[in-house]
Parts: sequence; structure tokens; C-alpha cells
Amino acid sequence: MFKFLRAHKDDRSKEVASLLRKDLKIPFNRIDHYVVALRHKSAARNIYNKPEVSNERLEFLGDAILDAAVADYLFTKYPSAEEGEMTKIKSRIVSRTNLNTMASEMGIDRLLETDLQATHSRNSIAGNALEAIFGAMYLDLGFAKTNKFILRLLERFANLEKVEYQEADFKSRLYEEAHKRKSDIYFRTHQHDHSGEKKLFKAEAYLAKEKVGEGTGTSKKKAEQKAAKKALQKLNVVQD
Repeated sequence: MFKFLRAHKDDRSKEVASLLRKDLKIPFNRIDHYVVALRHKSAARNIYNKPEVSNERLEFLGDAILDAAVADYLFTKYPSAEEGEMTKIKSRIVSRTNLNTMASEMGIDRLLETDLQATHSRNSIAGNALEAIFGAMYLDLGFAKTNKFILRLLERFANLEKVEYQEADFKSRLYEEAHKRKSDIYFRTHQHDHSGEKKLFKAEAYLAKEKVGEGTGTSKKKAEQKAAKKALQKLNVVQD
């Protein structure tokens, strides 16, 4: 049994090293961190009889590192964006669905060490293993390098721009356009009419103090989205 586990450990290390070097282009020093990152609790419990050697602690750490990396990225990319807008974008980037898809694209699901047999089960825990890898990277390489590699992996496997702009988020796109033009963007929103059953809000979008769009809606959010869309149309970023 000891020889089997030792040979298994050596094979696992080679497989994980190949994934990191060849497929993900990630340098590493301590391969053992990454081997553990790909070990689900079912394998730790049923194969090794050591529940404490699963990837759960690394997943906890990697989740925090991923959040920090994405928050830093959005804070820098959208200097005029409000907290709520950045939070919404970040939640899409770090969503379980997005991470599971990324992990599958990277081949992480195929290297998971787990006692679960069902394919759908492996797919559903792949994103957790990806977060564990981020935790392993932090322990192995430090935050600065981990931050760089996380963003590189997100750009390569998650199509960051598409994730950021999904659901026709015109307001976020307007912030991005303002950043490209090195201009400030802000909204003036107020209650426009409340004579009917629903309140009506009016929003005006200003780019470098020039009004570039306006819109109305039954909430401030809807009014600002419409104003942002009009502004993007005026700036020839989106079509009418």
C-alpha cells in the first residue's frame, strides 16, 4: 500500500506539473501545494484516510486572493465607477458558473483527485479546485505574481470583456469609454414624475461636463442604464 501511494504521488506530481508548465504557463517552486489544490475532500477521506489533506483550506485562501485580484483590476480599470457597479461586475467574474467553465477549459476537471464518479459532480467542484490553485499560487509565489497570473488566466479562459459587459450593462461600458478618453463621467438622477401609480426617474449622463445622454425609468438604475445607452449611441460606441 505504501509503495502504491508513493508511486501514485509521483505520477500525480508529474501530471500537475505538466498542467502548470505546458498548459497554464505558470512557473512554480512547490509542486506539493498544487497537488493538494487538486485533491477533493472525498479523495482525502476515502483514498488517503486523511480528511485534513484536502484542498478546502487552499480553496478558502484562494477565494480571498481571487476577490482581491479582481477588485484591484476593476478599481484600476474603472476609476469613475461606483461601488455598486464594480461589485456587480466582480460577482459575474467570480461566479461559480464562470469558475467551473474556466476550470473545464483549463483541464482542471480532468486532473481532479476525487472519489466522486459522476461527471456532473466533477464539473461542479472544478471551480473550487481552481480557487484552491490560486491559494497554492499565493503560498508559492506571493501576491504580486499570483495577481498577475490570475488576471492572465481570466483574460485567456474567461473572456473578461464579455463577462464584464454581459446583460447589456451600458453604464459599465460608458465608464470604460470615459476611461479610454481620459474623461470623467457622472450621472445626475432625480425623481421626474410621481403623478401616476409608479415613480418615474430621469437620469442625465455627463462626459467631461457635457451632457451626452438622458433617460427615464421606474427606478434610478433603469434611468441611468437608458441614459448610458443614449450616451454610447451618441459617442458611436453602440448602434441605435
